[in-house]
Amino acid sequence: MSTTPAPILPDWQPVLEVAASRGASVQLTVVHRGEVVLDGAAGCTPDALGWLFSASKPFTSLLVHRLAGRGVLELDAAVAEYWPEFGTGGRGSKAGTTLRDVLTHRTAVPTAGPYPAAVLSMHRAESSVLRVARGRRRARRYASGSAYQPLDFGFILAEVVRRATGGRPDAWAELLHREVLDPAGLTDVHPGVPEAQMHRCLPLDGSWRAGPGGPVVAAVLNRRAVRQARIPAAGLSTTARQLALFYRGLLDAPERSALCAPSSEGGRDAWTRLPTRWGTGVQLGGTGDWCPFGTTSTERTFGHNGSDVCLGWADPDLDLAVGMVTDRASGHPGDKRLMVHVSDLIRATAMAG
Repeated sequence: MSTTPAPILPDWQPVLEVAASRGASVQLTVVHRGEVVLDGAAGCTPDALGWLFSASKPFTSLLVHRLAGRGVLELDAAVAEYWPEFGTGGRGSKAGTTLRDVLTHRTAVPTAGPYPAAVLSMHRAESSVLRVARGRRRARRYASGSAYQPLDFGFILAEVVRRATGGRPDAWAELLHREVLDPAGLTDVHPGVPEAQMHRCLPLDGSWRAGPGGPVVAAVLNRRAVRQARIPAAGLSTTARQLALFYRGLLDAPERSALCAPSSEGGRDAWTRLPTRWGTGVQLGGTGDWCPFGTTSTERTFGHNGSDVCLGWADPDLDLAVGMVTDRASGHPGDKRLMVHVSDLIRATAMAG
C-alpha cells in the first residue's frame, strides 16, 4: 500500500466537506482496498497532532494481545497476579478481576472514585495508579453486563504491562513503540507529545460552539502537562492519516480475531447508557442509529469512538479503514450525529466505487 499523500479523489471530496460542515477543524483519511482515497484537512494542517480521547484504547489493547500471544501475559489471569495491590485494594473486591474483564469493560469499576477528579489527575500516572488500585468493585450497581471504563481501562493494562515486563517506569510507552507502532511504520503516533513536536498540537476548541462542556474540557486538555503526559486510555496524539493506517494494518493483523471476539450483544452499557457491542479491546458495529461506525455498519466492523469528536474504524468486508480527528472538546449531540452520518457516507461512497 502506498503511503505517499494522494489527492482527494472527486467522489470523496464531498465526504470531507460534510465532515467539516459544523465548523470544526477536521482531518479525515480513508483507505479503501489498500489505497488512500481521501486524505484531507479543513481548518487545520494535515500534520497537526490531534488528541484521540478514547480512540487511543485499541492501541493499548493491541499491545496487550500481542504480549499475550507471546506468553508474557495471560488474558484469563487475575490482574492481581501481576499487580497484587490491585487485588488487595477495595477490600479485596477486585481479587478475581481478570485482564479479559478489563478488555471487555466488565470490571464493575468503571471509575475508581469520582470521575471528574480522575480526569483532573489523569496526567499524574503514579497517583492515578494508586487511585485505581484502591478502587472498590461496585457489584450491586454493575452486577452484570458491561460498564465502560473511560480512564481506568488504560491505567490497569499499562500497569500490568509494566509489572509483567520488568517494572520499568515507561514500559507501556516503550513497548507500544517497539511492539505496535514501529513495526507498523507509525512514526507519528505519540503517547505523550515530545517537546520538539508540541508546536504541532491541534488546540481543542474552547468556545461554546464546541459543546456544553467545551470550555472546561479544552482548558484541561490544552495544558502542556496533559498533552505531554502518558495516558494509556485517552492520551495518544496523532493525525487522521496515522490513525487510518493503524486500522488498515489491523485488517491483516493476526490479533484481529482476538481483539474482535464479541463480549456483548449490543445492550445498553451501564456507564454510557448507549447500545454497545464490545469486542475484547475494541467496539464493534451493528448497533443501529447511534453507532459511530454508521447506522449501516455490520457486526464485523470494529474500531473505537473518541468522545464523539474523533474516530477510527475498519470494515474487513469493504476493505476499508478510517481515521477522523477534530478539534472539538466534548461530544455535542450535533457532533455525534455528524460522526454517524460521515461514517455512513464513507461506507456508501466505498460501496459505490
